[in-house]
Amino acid sequence: MNITTDLDQVSPDYNKPPEGYEWWYFDGISHDGEFSFVIIFYHENPFSTKKIKKLEADPLQTGAHPAISVSVYRNSKPVYYSFFEFKENAFHWDADQLSLKVENNSFRYGLKNNEFSYELYLDQQLPSGYELKGSITGKGRVTDPTLLSSESKDKHLWNLVHPSLEFKADLNMKGKNGEEVIETEGLGYHDHNIGYEPMKESFKDWYWGRYHFKDFTLIYYLMEKHDDKQFEAWLIDRENRTVLEHFGEAELSYKSSNVLGLRSARKINLNKPQVTVNINLKDKIDDGPFYQRFIGNSVINYKGQVFAAQGISEYIYPDNIYKKIFWPLVHMRLNYAEDATHWVQKSPLMYPWTW
Repeated sequence: MNITTDLDQVSPDYNKPPEGYEWWYFDGISHDGEFSFVIIFYHENPFSTKKIKKLEADPLQTGAHPAISVSVYRNSKPVYYSFFEFKENAFHWDADQLSLKVENNSFRYGLKNNEFSYELYLDQQLPSGYELKGSITGKGRVTDPTLLSSESKDKHLWNLVHPSLEFKADLNMKGKNGEEVIETEGLGYHDHNIGYEPMKESFKDWYWGRYHFKDFTLIYYLMEKHDDKQFEAWLIDRENRTVLEHFGEAELSYKSSNVLGLRSARKINLNKPQVTVNINLKDKIDDGPFYQRFIGNSVINYKGQVFAAQGISEYIYPDNIYKKIFWPLVHMRLNYAEDATHWVQKSPLMYPWTW
């Protein structure tokens, strides 16, 4: 994995090969731990069965598959979910304004003096009758562009745009719990990923997550490749200027399988002479044949002091994306703008079952 923290690399790469992918990722957990969200904008959606079928028919096919996925949780339970894929012309990047728009959803970066910010706007109406409108804004000190840097021959680029920032959410939502207004604040995270080959060619599986403590943030990327592994984690100070500790090894334990056979670890330990990190993936908030998301708890013993935090952890096993036995499940969740809407997505009772 190639790693950077360079704001100059947030623009989409239109020169990706047809089998490539790209996304911009935002998440956050409110200060009281009640509310959390994950929002992902895609230029090339790696989970698109439509894209996979086109590549099988013609490996040189052109045309992007932009998408957006939105997950909103309350008390570690999903209350709103959407995953839309649109026609290519629904994607628009404005290099002058540093803004990206996918259909009616958008975000814009702001840079002023030493402050980084984003403004994210959502406007969605689902076939089930669910709706989500409003904004999430984030701000924090600009990340040092030399904070993390690693170059390799790997065909995946991870740009850690901002490890830790303050967010404010102002959302009007009609979801699983009916109509509600969400006005809250908390700590969030933002990154940008680009792949130049299918994920299954780059790695076998991948654990990643972030936990915000009082004075620092823990970020980890544990990637099992086909011929080796890249297990790395960092303690980053709250001002996003320095790496306090770097870990090059991790211990994964308590593996278990879901009903679809996806097997992943529930505990992650990181150890160094002066610091130990324990991560417990406590509440499973997204579960499927190739991807899982958790609300976890982390305890760190650092220089004689003990710190605790809640955070978001994720796991992916990309080979299963290509197993067509799972595609009917994907089609219940992923709405293709060019196709008829799946009947499950039209039902306010059935659709939440797929979350």
